Amino acid sequence: MVPTAAAITLAAHAVGNAIILYHIFSPLLEHDAIDMTHLDPSVIIDAAIPIKHLGHFLALSCILSIVIIWGCQRATLKYLSLMNNMILIGIATVFAQCSFILCGINPMKLPIHTFISALYVATNTVLPITLSAPSGEVIASLQHGKSRLNYVAVVAYLFGPISNNINPSTQHKQHLNQRKVQRMHQYSTLGTLIGMCACAIFRVLDHGMQIQRYPMPIIIGATAGRVGGLLMAVLVTVTVE
Repeated sequence: MVPTAAAITLAAHAVGNAIILYHIFSPLLEHDAIDMTHLDPSVIIDAAIPIKHLGHFLALSCILSIVIIWGCQRATLKYLSLMNNMILIGIATVFAQCSFILCGINPMKLPIHTFISALYVATNTVLPITLSAPSGEVIASLQHGKSRLNYVAVVAYLFGPISNNINPSTQHKQHLNQRKVQRMHQYSTLGTLIGMCACAIFRVLDHGMQIQRYPMPIIIGATAGRVGGLLMAVLVTVTVE
């Protein structure tokens, strides 16, 4: 995949999630803001978002991921089976829940809300790299005629040196394109984590804003952070390479 196509695909994915976020939660928060004007700020903050809205948001986000990434690339599951994807998303969900603890959030207070939020973060991190090439080729290995998930390669692809996991047999131009695509995946992933942690500060404020209701800080931070990380990746790619 050329960097331009990767940037368009990832941008459509990230911005699409932001649009879904706005359309699902904006009417709810505006309505509740009127109904809760007389309440104490601490009561407003403790009023969690209804699970129904979270479920709708997660479902639409997953559909968006499949339609945009899978539909545009037409390379999905060539590298990883559905089971491989589900296992990787499950592991990523556990790590996302652990990262919530670092944000000062008790994952046991509202376990279903936390799980849905972690699953959203995990799917937005995992699906873009497993449903497309060349990242799908990098994180999968062929064993006995079947593609197997290489967990170490996933971590190295997202958090390791950019040149580490690229196939050395590729041509120079293709090698350069793969580096650019990997940078986009890395920056958008790091942006998700940074945005999530940064917006967690909303939980400790006492303003009683609707966006302080759990798990809005996590979802907003992860969504905005992914968009910001992708923009940074494009900027670095244009200026550096």
